[in-house]
Amino acid sequence: MNQELFETGYSVDDYVRNLRNYRSVVRSLVEEVRADDGHASELAKKSEERGGLRATMMSEDWCGDAACNLPILADLFQKAGIELRVLRGSEHEELKDRYENEGDDHIPVFSLWDAEWTEVSRWIEAPASMERKKSAWKAEHPEFDELYARSKSDKDAAREFAKLYRAFMDIMIDWYREGDWDETTREVVESVS
Repeated sequence: MNQELFETGYSVDDYVRNLRNYRSVVRSLVEEVRADDGHASELAKKSEERGGLRATMMSEDWCGDAACNLPILADLFQKAGIELRVLRGSEHEELKDRYENEGDDHIPVFSLWDAEWTEVSRWIEAPASMERKKSAWKAEHPEFDELYARSKSDKDAAREFAKLYRAFMDIMIDWYREGDWDETTREVVESVS
């Protein structure tokens, strides 16, 4: 990462304004969610100790986990005085490849960078508490993975998967409202040593 690459990223407002998927959901969540003030204060202190941090999110706008977590992390970073830029992996293949080569093939990937552009923290996809819930839900709904596998070559399966995924996102949003957004911000703050 460097300043030039960072500046090619979208501001949160520009990214949300140009979303092709889940725009109304993300806009609504941006208005709704508020990061824990204690988490924000702790992150601001860690940023100050490191001479200031910047954040990036590498993702794609079809990602439900990004739609759920961008609003809460954007608020966390704003409260902590940390600028956030969003980079689409499809527009930044080198960054996407870097993460994948390091074994991180899920999105979104949130990275925090110090003043010398050294990555000091990386948080991926969703909090551990959410991953357990998602896995349990998928085990109860085997059609989810079956439709996803067929969706690349079968338009009917793609439509059915899109409907099921959207319903699943509503369930995930409820889980986040019940406490998993706090888990997200806690994990991100704790990831900065």
